[in-house]
Amino acid sequence: MSSISSTIRKIKFHLVKLPLISITLFFVFYFIAAFLHPGSEKEIINYKSDKYSFTHNFLSELGTIKTNTDEENPNIIQKSNTPSMILFNGSLIIIGCTLILFYNHFKKIFKIIKDHPKAMFYANITRPFGLIAGILFSGIGLVPHDLHFETHVFFANGAFLILFVLSIFHSITVFFSKHINNFYSLGYLLFCVLLFSYLLIIFFGPQIGPGKIFNEQELMLQVIAQKSIVLTFTISILIQVMGFYKLLQSEEIQKVVKF
Repeated sequence: MSSISSTIRKIKFHLVKLPLISITLFFVFYFIAAFLHPGSEKEIINYKSDKYSFTHNFLSELGTIKTNTDEENPNIIQKSNTPSMILFNGSLIIIGCTLILFYNHFKKIFKIIKDHPKAMFYANITRPFGLIAGILFSGIGLVPHDLHFETHVFFANGAFLILFVLSIFHSITVFFSKHINNFYSLGYLLFCVLLFSYLLIIFFGPQIGPGKIFNEQELMLQVIAQKSIVLTFTISILIQVMGFYKLLQSEEIQKVVKF
């Protein structure tokens, strides 16, 4: 009994408490990093600002070593961005590690409550995708885009691609569960649809980056789409956390503990 209780406590920490802590830290670090960011200049669209812009700056610009490193004009000043870089990249590494721990414990809850065989089957498939997604999100923080642009883009695009596959299997797992309401499955499935739309914008929309030609509207489309999908992902995770919290407080879990 004590062994089962200990396992359930660990599952509760990794599926409920840790995601809440990590998401809180991410947004706290994000807003502080945005406040400390020294601003940027984008000569191609005649844009210049002495502060971070929620509509003109990508999230990754908070994690650069210096500002304006994509600009080819030597007269554009590159300022140190160390405080923002440490905070934002640190928050991405935390999110990556949280995903790894979350999905490493994801399948255990379905096994403990002896859920539907299909739920346990798809939970096992979901796990490796969750681990890969966590590694890729950590990689985004470990390789700022002005340190090595191609590697940073590989991690960023790869993270969202794997996240799409992960979300599908996560949704299927919850759908087949006998103890989790299908509301949580449909909620994550909606996120899949929105994420698919974002992937189309990434790969088939206007391309933004060093040496690329784009206008202000195209830049804003990519920037706002990126922030929107991150916010949607956060909300989706919080909804899943709520579902696991309710499950861990349910009679099914109490029966397992008592047994």
